[in-house]
Amino acid sequence: MNTVFFAVRRPHLRYFSRIAARLNPNGTASQVVWHKSLVFKHFWLRAVFAAQPDLSDTLRDHIKEKQNSAKGQKRSAFYWRTLLYFKSLEAKLLYAIYYQALKSRNAKTVVLWNGLKFRQRIAMAAAAELGMRTFVMENGLLPGMTTLDPQGVNYVNSVPRDPAFFLPYADQYDWLPPEPPVNPPQDMPKDYIFVPFQVNTDSQIVLFSDWIKDMSALTEVFLKAEQSLGDSMPHIVMKTHPACGQDYTQLAKTLQQQSQRITLLNTGDTQSLISHAKAVITINSTVGIEAITRNIRTLVLGQAFYNLPGLTLSARDQTQLEAALTELPEFNPDPVLRLGFLNYLKHEYQVPGRWQDASDTHCAAAAERIRDLLNAHG
Repeated sequence: MNTVFFAVRRPHLRYFSRIAARLNPNGTASQVVWHKSLVFKHFWLRAVFAAQPDLSDTLRDHIKEKQNSAKGQKRSAFYWRTLLYFKSLEAKLLYAIYYQALKSRNAKTVVLWNGLKFRQRIAMAAAAELGMRTFVMENGLLPGMTTLDPQGVNYVNSVPRDPAFFLPYADQYDWLPPEPPVNPPQDMPKDYIFVPFQVNTDSQIVLFSDWIKDMSALTEVFLKAEQSLGDSMPHIVMKTHPACGQDYTQLAKTLQQQSQRITLLNTGDTQSLISHAKAVITINSTVGIEAITRNIRTLVLGQAFYNLPGLTLSARDQTQLEAALTELPEFNPDPVLRLGFLNYLKHEYQVPGRWQDASDTHCAAAAERIRDLLNAHG
């Protein structure tokens, strides 16, 4: 067995099954493993007590994700100590199960989704201990695309960080920028900067936002910037994330009382807000990619793979943010770098087609990309 698809969610189980079906007739033996079907067996017990790799980072990040939720912010220190204890036991058990399951299938490569969540990270640790490669899939970075990476996703993906790498791609393909929404957002300040909220429990915030821990903290740094910059502070329009269950009613009221330049929206067309903004500021959301595709000035506050010198501005603390707010209106991204970067993502890095649709053409392209990666990685 050469390739194992490790599925934690049922939509991914169905999706992986379709890709595996494309691989098997072409000589790449593959199998899909549904994590709930991996029942613990008594002879695996020795693996629980055997030496295991250090999973402390996985546990720490999992607890942090829980702490960032609306309920988690109200929990006591005793609750978190207790949860950590039981999660540590669960991690040891899951590792033993995944290790033995992968070992018994004699796989060389494991394909899984995201790779940054609790169960997937444990599966990756087991695969690494067995000397297996891991390929990771995720939602596409561009519309109508899907990510398949031999290293990871988001900030830990394999996209090069050297701006010079992308320059040769500028004239290899024709890039067609997306059409902006016809109707601009209503009742917006002139020359506003759009700042999208992100989900507090998402790995982008938990793992790759080192100085802004959640959206309340994001709002606070802009309030501090307004106090410091005074009349030089640009108009900031924030918008809550539709997938976030956090109640920001009180935060919106606080902004109305304390700020003359910052507005928090709970509704509105995000695409229109991006397209008609003077600039976009994000921690590390894919909204940053959307802004780059529309040639809109972009400032990045967290760790993001697209945060490249010449393509975006960066701020990693309060002082840098306040300086960048004055620099951003005059910043112009390098047009050659921007075009090369987008061409690379679209034509070299991403798999065409949305995994949610999983058309026959897309599944064939995903299978072909896996074969290419297998060949490239020996």
